[in-house]
Amino acid sequence: MINILGTLTDMTESSLGQVNGLTITATLGVLLVSMAIWSVSRPSRFPPGPRGLPIVGSIYDMTDSPEVVFGKWAKKYGDIFGLKIGQRWMVVLNRKDLVKEAVIKQGVEFAGRPDFYSAELFTSGFKDIILSTYSDTWKLHRKLGHTALRHFATGKPLQKLVSSVYPKVEKELAENGGKPMDPRLLLTLLTSSVLSQMCFGKSYALHDPKVREWMQLNDEFNSYFGLGLAADYFSWAKYVPSSGPRLMKDLMNDFINVIKSELVQHNQQSNDPDNISDFYSMLLKAQEDAKRAGEDVDKLTDVHILQTLLDIFTAGTQTTIDTLYWAFALMSENPGMQKKAQAEIDSVVGRGRVPTIEDRGTLPYTEATLYEVMRYSSIVPVALPHSAMCDTKIGDYVIPREAIVIVNLHSMHFDPQEWDDPDSFKPEHFLDEAGTVRQHPPSFMPFGAGRRSCLGEAVAKADLFLIFSWFLQNYTFSKVPDEESENLINIIPKTAAGRLLTPYEIVIKERK
Repeated sequence: MINILGTLTDMTESSLGQVNGLTITATLGVLLVSMAIWSVSRPSRFPPGPRGLPIVGSIYDMTDSPEVVFGKWAKKYGDIFGLKIGQRWMVVLNRKDLVKEAVIKQGVEFAGRPDFYSAELFTSGFKDIILSTYSDTWKLHRKLGHTALRHFATGKPLQKLVSSVYPKVEKELAENGGKPMDPRLLLTLLTSSVLSQMCFGKSYALHDPKVREWMQLNDEFNSYFGLGLAADYFSWAKYVPSSGPRLMKDLMNDFINVIKSELVQHNQQSNDPDNISDFYSMLLKAQEDAKRAGEDVDKLTDVHILQTLLDIFTAGTQTTIDTLYWAFALMSENPGMQKKAQAEIDSVVGRGRVPTIEDRGTLPYTEATLYEVMRYSSIVPVALPHSAMCDTKIGDYVIPREAIVIVNLHSMHFDPQEWDDPDSFKPEHFLDEAGTVRQHPPSFMPFGAGRRSCLGEAVAKADLFLIFSWFLQNYTFSKVPDEESENLINIIPKTAAGRLLTPYEIVIKERK
């Protein structure tokens, strides 16, 4: 009897253990299923869009460049759609009406930036202009940036800066002797020299090692971090040891060291606080004035100043370089258009003087060609992400606070309802029936719009006009002999860094 009771007791304990084990397993299973369902449950009245996988969302659906994937989803879900990437809810806006409703009509509501971990690392804790969110500190530095650009990079000051580099370019191309060349390095040297004079009061030699170092750093950044870090979309990932954050910190230190070396040299050469000769001098003066007035300088620390300079220099150089790189390729691909622009420049400007800011408006075909380069290249096809500052609405949809808002500029620039034959390169897209330049077509937004529009839009347009018209006035671009059948317009696929062309070679010959 005792043995039987003992056996029954053992069986009961074993059964209870199994039941407890099953209960725990079932509970964990229910929790996991609940988390999976919760992770894909859309907020109330959120725009429709791809469902995505539990936990990771639609990250594995991003199989091509963002503008390509977004274009496919827009055809399926509409011009506004929503999705989830990791832990982040995202809304994508396509075509002009929705984009302008968000960034212009509700400019403040959509003026934020996502608190991406990669952006935090790269900006020393969001102390820059481009990636920091909308705040009083941001408004102060953007205002200083506007003041500096207006003072140092408009009208005659900009003309002087750009013209000072032309002799260096002429010498470089004369030494090249019309041999095939990749023009990217030449454009990098030219643009960096202009921006360094504006920012630091220094003019680089065309083959200064620092310029090559800067070019290499930009290439490395685009290669490694074009799509950001895992921790941008999964908050827990920042606590997982990985090489990404370490590489980004190292790269950021390299960028900062290049800028710091210029600032050290600047301080050694000029100690006059009243000599406002460049953007750095202006920022130092603003910092000193705040100190003398007993004001809080937390918004004007040395780190803020360095980050603002880094923004102006990097954004100003890269946009100009990439646009002109497309322009040279497109002129080589379209010699008839090139000759038409050159004939216009010869007729209006002649060959005895350089094109000036005042020539804008008198060279409609040349200007239209340059604007068409901007549209057709769409080097920034998807604008830097915005973030909703509060719960708000677009149409019938609710956009929750902190949702990422993506503006698909490519959808505007290639909209068949707005452009005749948008997939073709046609300067006529920017000419009206009277032959006047259409400077602000409703579906043209290469520099963004609203509160987060590009700080240097006016400067970039003027800078591009001066350089582009000067090159056409003095040089002819053509394909490499015996390679005329090769298309130079080959876009690097699957990149978040923009619509970049694969490296190419052309022949740049002086016009006689």
